[in-house]
Amino acid sequence: MTSVRRTISLPPHVAAWIERAAKQRGVSFSAMVAELASRVPEELPYAGLVEDDEDLSLRVEEVRKRRAG
Repeated sequence: MTSVRRTISLPPHVAAWIERAAKQRGVSFSAMVAELASRVPEELPYAGLVEDDEDLSLRVEEVRKRRAG
């Protein structure tokens, strides 16, 4: 596998979580990040519910509450 070196900034709690997970698995921090990055993200349960709504970004909470019942 070919690797590309990148520098990223993470919130401290995310970096700590990755560090703990890497230690538990016995792998390096970068190996843990590579594993996490290669996973397919879960679909958002509310994605695609509202189409072509220009104001959706302003009404996310309203839509979520309406979908929750």
